Amino acid sequence: MSVDSSRVLRIGVVWRSQVVAERVLDRRIDVSVGSRPDSTVAVVANDYPGFPANITLAVLDHGAYHIVLPTDPAHKLVLRGGPPGNDGVDKSQVKTVNGQRIYPIELFTGGSVSMGDLIVMFQFVRGDAVPTVTREETVLRIGLVHEDRLLSDELFHGNKPVSIGVGPKKSISLPDVDYKGNDATFTYDKSGNRFRARIPKDSVFRLALDGQPVVDNKDGPQKGLVKPDGDYVTFDVPLKARGRCTMGPYTVLFQVVKQSITVPTFARRSLASKLAAPFLADSVWTLSFLGSLVLIGSIVGQALLFYNTQGKFLNKTTEEEQLAHTTYDVVIEEKEEPKEDEKPVVDIMSDKAKEETKKEVEKDKKPDKKAPEKAESTGKTVDPEQQKRNDREVVKNTTVAGALMGSNGAATKLFADDGGEGDGTVTAKFGGGGDGDGAEGGPGSGGLKLEGGGGGGGTIEKVKGKGGGFGERKADVAKVDAPVKKEPVAAVKLGGLDGDDGGDGSGKDNIAKKVAGRAAAVKACYEAALRDNPDVSGKVKVSFTVGTAGTITDVTVSGAEGGFKDCIEGKFKSIRGLPLLPAPKQFNQSFVFTKS
Repeated sequence: MSVDSSRVLRIGVVWRSQVVAERVLDRRIDVSVGSRPDSTVAVVANDYPGFPANITLAVLDHGAYHIVLPTDPAHKLVLRGGPPGNDGVDKSQVKTVNGQRIYPIELFTGGSVSMGDLIVMFQFVRGDAVPTVTREETVLRIGLVHEDRLLSDELFHGNKPVSIGVGPKKSISLPDVDYKGNDATFTYDKSGNRFRARIPKDSVFRLALDGQPVVDNKDGPQKGLVKPDGDYVTFDVPLKARGRCTMGPYTVLFQVVKQSITVPTFARRSLASKLAAPFLADSVWTLSFLGSLVLIGSIVGQALLFYNTQGKFLNKTTEEEQLAHTTYDVVIEEKEEPKEDEKPVVDIMSDKAKEETKKEVEKDKKPDKKAPEKAESTGKTVDPEQQKRNDREVVKNTTVAGALMGSNGAATKLFADDGGEGDGTVTAKFGGGGDGDGAEGGPGSGGLKLEGGGGGGGTIEKVKGKGGGFGERKADVAKVDAPVKKEPVAAVKLGGLDGDDGGDGSGKDNIAKKVAGRAAAVKACYEAALRDNPDVSGKVKVSFTVGTAGTITDVTVSGAEGGFKDCIEGKFKSIRGLPLLPAPKQFNQSFVFTKS
């Protein structure tokens, strides 16, 4: 019978009208279904109580699948998709292997086996043929029984020790309510192809070796098969040996068996073939990857091309512009510097124009007779009194006031006394008879009245008459060398910082330093207040709260008003970097503002 190796077997398990498992076998192996862990299609017993432990469904004979015929007449086998007229079982092809009646099913597309509450369906589907190899491995099979009920049945490989006891990290965990004793441990001995058991010494055990009588607690130590180890006893469990031991209300069944494992095999490949495998496996992915490489290469090529053409051109243009700017600056600097070899300017003026220009220049050079000549500095020290006398001589000789001065001047004749007559001079005509009060003059007199004297003394600052004088008039007196008003000088004196930081005092010291650092800013507030009100001075108290974030959260100013108060509050609220206190604390800082 020819076997199509490209077909794989699909298994579906139905338990009490519920699909509990489905598996596609990617390799050709014997097929079994059950709750045992070594079953091909394993079902968790705790999830499906009453599920059979292990039922052989199909076996391989000469590389072809054969279904195991049910021995119970109540069980039923159904085959589908066979050759025409051969949908049932041909008794001539039934044969017995290892005590089981089997029938070839490679010619069918599928079928099912009904065994009471269990229905197993199988179907051949198209798949990839994978070479397989069967390996044997020594494993430890452990079953846990409590009150004649099998709680678990598991297979353990020798890659790590198997522990049974109380705790979540044990291979098989026992409830701490039922068991309080020591753990049992099984360790694989690779050299002897066996497991070494270490169980509590108070445990009742039995060990059956292949071809030897049963060993228990009594004859085991006598035969040297069991060795005491403190609170434990140790013994070897070789291949095909089985036994049991008690752990409180639990019974541990153990057995060492050979397990056949069929795994796929792959031919050894070189590193180049492994790297090329992803590209050869999927042509669409390979084309996409190559397209991405081409796109990335084109982008890189465009960048290089731009750099070699436009980039170099732009760099060259930039260098030329920088060179042009540098050259222009040098030319400008050279033009601004005077040159010794400059050519003389050509004079194109006519002779008549030259003559007129010469006359204008000479005219401008002539000194002004009316303007007083300035004394040239000779570098000698001049006596102040002598300087005053020289100035009076200049005024006397060169001004109108000088003509009125002196014994023969016009002012002397105009204001001279006429010997007491009182009617020959300006003083007599306009100054009054000397019997007035100095401010109003005598009755009926009139004329010039001299302020501040009785009868003609004082200065001529006010002209007032009663009988035809010049009228009332105030002279504009210019203020010479008026004193400059000086701004008041502000001074600020800091008092001590009051308050408790709730610690060793270092926080308060740091806060005091920060506040002292803002004294200049507070002084600026006082200077601004003096410009508005020069009478501002006195003591100002600032109460502020330092929060847990190193900032001032609340400020109260007493002793200041208006903009002065607002300015001080703003300066304190802007303080940063204060110590981080365990709780908000209040502090008081006083300032004394004075001016001079």
